[in-house]
Formats: sequence, C-alpha cells, structure tokens
Amino acid sequence: MDRPATDHAAQGVVPLVLPPHPPEPAPPGFPWLATVAPVAGAVVLVVVTGSVFSLAFAALGPLVAVASMLDARRQARRGRRRDAAARAEQLGLLRASVASLHEAERAAAWRRALPARGLVDDRRPFDWRDGGPGSLVLGRGDVASAVRVDGTPVDAHDRDLLESAARLEDAPVLARVGGGIGVVGAAPLVGAVARALLVQVASRCRPGDVGIVVPDGAAWSWAASLPHRGGETLLRIVDGCDGRAGLPGDGAGSGAATIALAGTVEELPPGLETVVVVEGPRRAVVERRGDGSERRAIVPELLSTAEASSWAGRVRAAAAREGVDAVPGLPGRLPFHAIPQPATQRDSRATLRAAVGAIAGGPLELDLAARGPHAIVAGTTGSGKSEFLLAWLTALAHGYPPERVAFLLVDFKGGAAFEPIRDLPHVTGIVTDLDDAEAERAVLSLRAELRHRESILRAEQARDLVELAAHVELPRLVIVVDEFQAMIERFPDLGAVVADIAARGRSLGVHLVLASQRPNGVVREQVSANCSIRVSLRVMERADSLAVVGTEAAAAIHPDTPGRGVVDPGDGYPVPFQSALVDAAALERLQRSTAALPRARRPWVGPLPDRVTTVAIDEVAKAAPPPRGALVVGLVDDPERQRHDVATWSPEVDGHLLIVGAPGSGRTTALAAVARAASRTHQVRRIDGRPGAQWDALQEAVAGMRRGDGPTLVIVDDVDVRFRDWPDDHRQAAYRMVETVLREGRARGVALAAAAGSAHRTGPGFRELFGSTALLRHPNRSDLVHAGGVGSLWRADDPPGSGQWHGRRIQFADAPPWRAEPVAPASTLQLDGNRAWAIVSSSPRSDAATLRALGHEPMLLEPGDAAIRAALAAPTEGAGCPRLVVGDADAWMANWALIGLMREEASVVVHGGHREYRVFAPGPALPPLLDDPVRQCWVTGPGAEPLRSTWPLHVDN
Repeated sequence: MDRPATDHAAQGVVPLVLPPHPPEPAPPGFPWLATVAPVAGAVVLVVVTGSVFSLAFAALGPLVAVASMLDARRQARRGRRRDAAARAEQLGLLRASVASLHEAERAAAWRRALPARGLVDDRRPFDWRDGGPGSLVLGRGDVASAVRVDGTPVDAHDRDLLESAARLEDAPVLARVGGGIGVVGAAPLVGAVARALLVQVASRCRPGDVGIVVPDGAAWSWAASLPHRGGETLLRIVDGCDGRAGLPGDGAGSGAATIALAGTVEELPPGLETVVVVEGPRRAVVERRGDGSERRAIVPELLSTAEASSWAGRVRAAAAREGVDAVPGLPGRLPFHAIPQPATQRDSRATLRAAVGAIAGGPLELDLAARGPHAIVAGTTGSGKSEFLLAWLTALAHGYPPERVAFLLVDFKGGAAFEPIRDLPHVTGIVTDLDDAEAERAVLSLRAELRHRESILRAEQARDLVELAAHVELPRLVIVVDEFQAMIERFPDLGAVVADIAARGRSLGVHLVLASQRPNGVVREQVSANCSIRVSLRVMERADSLAVVGTEAAAAIHPDTPGRGVVDPGDGYPVPFQSALVDAAALERLQRSTAALPRARRPWVGPLPDRVTTVAIDEVAKAAPPPRGALVVGLVDDPERQRHDVATWSPEVDGHLLIVGAPGSGRTTALAAVARAASRTHQVRRIDGRPGAQWDALQEAVAGMRRGDGPTLVIVDDVDVRFRDWPDDHRQAAYRMVETVLREGRARGVALAAAAGSAHRTGPGFRELFGSTALLRHPNRSDLVHAGGVGSLWRADDPPGSGQWHGRRIQFADAPPWRAEPVAPASTLQLDGNRAWAIVSSSPRSDAATLRALGHEPMLLEPGDAAIRAALAAPTEGAGCPRLVVGDADAWMANWALIGLMREEASVVVHGGHREYRVFAPGPALPPLLDDPVRQCWVTGPGAEPLRSTWPLHVDN
C-alpha cells in the first residue's frame, strides 16, 4: 500500500474502535444441597410416619438438580446470542461509518486529483496554477486510507473489517511526474495514457511556467499546438514506440521531467520512478521503483486523439484570450508566394499535391488523389473560406497542366469567388446561382461525365485513372462547390448526383470539394464518409467544428484571423493551419505561364440555342440519325448524356401532337416547324383562314381520310379557341370532326398537330386523344405542373418555341409562319330566271328593300297570307323576271302549304342563321359555315346542296 498522503487520503485520523467481544459466562456448579435435602427429608418422614411411600420424595432432589442445571445452561446460551447480536449491530454501524468515511475520502481525493477525463469534459474556464504539475493521475485503483479502526480482532470478520477500513477502493492512483513516468504496452494504449497525462499537465500549469516538448509527427500534432512552449519546468515526451527510445537527451536524467513510452520495460530509459504496464483498456499495473512498493493493478486513464485535439483547441482559445499565442509559428497573413510548392511530377496521375498554407512544422500540403478522394470545407462568413478554395485551386493549377487536372467551379454566392481564375485553361466553367438552369444542367451532366470516364477505363482495360496509359487524355476533375448548402436547398434532387459522384469518384478521377458554412446536417452521411480531407476555418458553433475536424478548436478561432483554421489532411490528425492568400501578382504569373496550354474539355454541353436552324439540326442529325419515318421538328437537350439530340415526332408511334403554351410562347412557330418537316412526306392541310375556309378544310380532311388519300397532316392552331365564336351547331360539329380525325386518323395515315393556349379549355377527354404533348412557356411553374409538365424545367424567360418534350428541354426549329392560301370569294347572289325564289330572312323588310333597290319586286310574306300563293301561280309579265317571296321564319312556318310548294319548285335563299335555314332543311345536315351572316347567305334548290353566296349590298329603306 502507498502512503495515504501520496494517494490523497483524507487528512487526519478518524478514531473508530472495534466493539468489545462479550465475555464467556462461568459454567454453573452441581446443586448438591438441593439434591441431598429432599433425600434427608424423605428418611425423616418414613421414620415418623412409618410409610415407605414417603421415600418417593427422595427422588425429587436429583430431578430438581438436573432441571436447574439445564435451565442455567439455557440462560447462558440466550445471553451469548444476545451479546453476539448486539456486537453484530455495532459492527454494522462501524462498517457503515467506514463506508461513509471512505466515500467522503474518495470524493475529496478525486476533487484534488483533477483526472484527465474530468478535465476534458469540464467546460468551465481554465484555472491554471503557478508552479509545476506535481503528481498526475495514472488511473483508478486501491490506495491506503486514512481511516483507522482500533481494537483487537478476535475473528476473521474483525480482521476483514480492519483490512477494508485501511484500503480505499476506486481512488485516484497518482505518480509524481518529476520522478519520471514510464508507460509500457501496445502503442495505441500507451498513446492514450500519455495523452491523459499531458492533458493534466497542460490543464494545471500556466503557459510560460511549463514547456512541453513532444516528438515530431502527426500523432503529436495536437500537443505541438499547445501554448506551453517554455518556462522553468520542462516536460519531455519520449516516444519509444516509434523506435526512438534511448536517444541522447531523452532520458530521465537530462534535466527535464520525462514521460517515456515504450513497447517493453527493457526499452524504457533508466531512472524512472514510476512504470505503468498497460495490459488492456481496463487494466494496467503500476510499479513504484523509488520506494519498492508492490505492484498494483489499476484501471488506466485513457483519452482518444479526437478528445485531446478538441480539448487542445479550448486551451489555445483560452491562451489567446489571455494574450498567449495559441498556435506557435503560424503567421497572421501568408502570401501565396511565401509557401514553397511541392516538386510534383506534372505527368503523374497518382497525386494531386498542393501546398495551400502553413502548419506549425512547415507548409500544409493536401493531396486529393492520395488522401481524398473528396474534401469538406467549413467556414462562416468572413472566415476566409473562399480565399482558401482559391489558394487550393491556384496551387493545383501551378503544379499540374490541364491535361492532368481540370476544375468545375460552382459558386452559389454570385460567382465572384472564382472570377480571378476564370481564364485559366484548367477551368471548364463557373456555374453560379444567377442562372438556375445552367447550374442544374451542369451538375446533372456530371453523371454523363462519370459514364464517359467509365467507358474510357473499360476501353483501356484499366481499373482506375492511375492505370491509364500516358497517351489517354483524361484529366482528374475537381468539382468545387462553394455554399453547398445553398445549392442543395435550391435543387434538392442534386443531392443524389453528389452522392453518386462521392461513391464512384475515386477510381474515375472525379473529386468533390464541398464548402459550406455549416456542413453538419447538409452533407449526406454517405458523402461525408468519403471525404477524408476535412478543413474547418472559423465556425460559430463548437458542434460544427467537432463534426468536421473532430475538435472544437475551429469554434475558438478569433474573428480577426481570417484564413486560420484546423485541417485533417486525410490522416485523422487535425492540426491548426494558416491558409495562403492569393494576390493579383500570383494570379498574373500563373496566367502567363498557362496561357499557351490547351483548355480542358468541358464536362457538360451548353444550353439549347434560342433559334434552331435547319443547318444546326443537320449537324446534330449526322451524329445521331433520327429513326426512319420520324419528323425532325427541332432539338432536345440531354444534359445527362452531355449532348443535344434531334427532336423527332413519329405520328405512327407517338400519336397525335398537342402543343400547349402561353401567348407569345411560339406555338404557331412550332406548328410551322412541324408542318415544314412533314411537307416532304405528307399532304399538309391547315385549318386556317376565314371560318368558311376552315369549315371546308375540316370537311375535306375527314373526307380525304375516309377516301384514303394517303399520309396527311392536319394542322390546327389555337384549337382551344378557334371555333369559340362559331354558331353552336357548327362549333360542335367542328370539334366532332377534329375528334374523328384524332380517333380514326392514326389507323388511316392521318395525323393531327394542334396548338392550344390551355389544354383544359378543349373539353373533357379531348386532350387524352393526343398521344404526345409539347409544353412551351407557361405563365408560372404551377400552371406548367398542372398541365402535366416537369416543374424543374420551367423557365420564365423561355424564348419562342422553347419548352419541354418527353421530360426534356426542346427548342422547335425556326420556321417562318405559313401564309393562308387565297380563297376565292363566294359568288354574288344572282336572282335571275323565270322562277320562284323563297327568301328566308332574319330581317325581311330590310332585305326586301335591298332587293327593290336592285330592281326586283319582292313579295313580303306575312303569317296566313294566302295571296302569295295565288300570286306565284299567276303567269309572269315577262321572261326573266323572278318571283321573290321574302319572309322571316315565323311567317314561313305559318304558311306550311307555301313551304311545300316552294321546296319542290323554287330556289331557296337563306339570309340569316340556323333558325332560318331549318325552315326548308329540317334535317341534321349543316350548311357550309358563313364567314359573315350579314354579307353572306345560303342558296339551295330542289335536290341541290346548299352553297355560300354573297348577299347584295344592303340598302336602307
């Protein structure tokens, strides 16, 4: 056992006493008098009475004596049990007192000990002490207690109580660091113990009083950044686990307190007072070499690198607040030209080394190829995040030509961050949030880039980029996204694209650098798992720093030090660094040196042009010929395949075509492009011009379809409103004819292409008759989605003829609008011949006056007018004088006999509407549509079809 003072036992001795053991009672004597007296009395009774029965009283004496002895023994046993119970109760109270004193003693010992675990978890300000570190907590185990129990033990229970009272369990086991401490065991466990010891030293000792010297290397980089750089006391870490034990000056006798690490006890330097042999995470053995104490088992104090690094960041922040430089050797401002760039093999595909800043030991080099493949960069506004990205890209462009590395830059802060390097031949493009469409198409094209690279590797039979032959041109592609969170919020679907790149990018040579103010929660877990390089400049929350680099140090960086951050270069050991600052002179030198280099291949194709000519279509068709029989109507965008394709419509396969768009969206131009494409193989019928011409064209289209006139394309513009102003019967008949073509035309070689401002104004079920729909510009995104379009393809500034087709962007070919073919006007009404004319008019008196002005003598029909029939039967005055009867529908209907006569013998003129027409044609057949019911009329006769005719000019009465 160690001395209580050494083990922080409670001060002072607490007097406790074992309860006395109860004395054994003397055994009772035999009651001879009580036995003899009854015998003597019995003899006297026999003598006096003469009765022998009196001798029975003689037996009472022995019986009473034996009973008395048995009763005495019973009373003695009861007394012993009572005394034992009383003593057991006293021992229980004593054990409780010992346990209570031990608990208080243990708590006081841990309060004074300040173990590493408590220091790491404690968020209170540091309370540095003046002077040396004193003793350090090695772990927890049994130590000597200040509790003492007086008294003489009488049995094993008493001895166990005395031993347990003298031993304090689960107490801090300490070692004096000034005497030297050796730690032996497996390297990971030894390092964890050493980190716990260093945390205690740096937490207790003020920077400037104690200097800590650690070995070189990433494993000790967190400790190298501590502000404890000098003072009267020097603590040196001798790491023999990497083969450096026994170096000159590394021993305990070199004038410095030493914590030595080794794989075995024999490898430790001599003169160490305490040796800790770590056997496992929960067991170690402590040997005091100085006083010859026995070996003792403990549970060692262990700390991970991440915990120590996070804690070290807090120490540096506290030191900075007190005016102590928390990161020795890092400049406040680091020009790009001040850091030496690594000597790279410019033709090598295996590395992408670039010096981007400085750490305490020299330049900070990052290698996306060897240590990546991807990186996360965090930093709040003003932290220098964009400048760091610019320095990284500049260093890569300085070290490698465009045929070895290319950049795709996505900036969702307006594009200014990467503007200084826009003209570098390595830059394939800068995508900004100022153009949503371009940003989305660029990122979507990256899947096509992955397929392109896979095809090259497959053709070259290479497993990854490194195995490609030197003559194969396939540079590494570094995709830098500044403000990744903003991009994902704007385009959530792009998260899947980024995840795909993160999973497959290593072998294909595609690297992501995702920068965001708060990557935590924004970058998907499957993406973050592939980001070995992690950089955090100043962030606002400790959780953000911890999530990115495994330490809270980045949250403690002062706002006045832009470019200062913490970096994990891919080895799992975060270190502080200062980013380089690229100035105009450095950029100018780089641009001069790369001006003659060929520009890197762009990994995405540009958007569709606003105007597509036949020349442009022919060029695209050469690379991807359209299917046989398909009509080429424009170009479609396919960013996921990095190309433009011809937009084709095959009526036999795709069905009839409906083009929907807002006014000015180019519907008419699109129909013209369709008509021009079909004119080589189809007879084109346009439903256009005046209403009469449209009616005739519709009737001819249906008739030609049923005659089998051959491949025909019927064009109907504004199909949703074209027949709106027609009379009800003609309007309904027109839609029936259109539906007839839609239902029967596909099987008869007749296709219909129509345009509409809204597909929902054409009536229920009408749109379903179209097999294909092209959606041009709509007023807003919701209208487009309601029409069945893809909302992400909506553009407010779409040029005429631009829209979406089968889920892809389309630009219809630029075609001049057609001109309506001239239609001969209807012949003027000629009322000649020696015959009767029945004129049904909606304005009989006005029409009669017009006829009189033309030299005729019309008879005005009134209801029930029998004189008209007689006048018609009378002979005319001369040849060539027509007999005209003018009346409205009511007048004619009131003279049924006259109607029958005129229907058989007279020509009929209808100047009005359908009501007037039905007087002489009550059947369902419709007459040809009039362009103007005032200026035109219908003319028919017995057995003849109705024809249009021009009504004579109106003359007032």
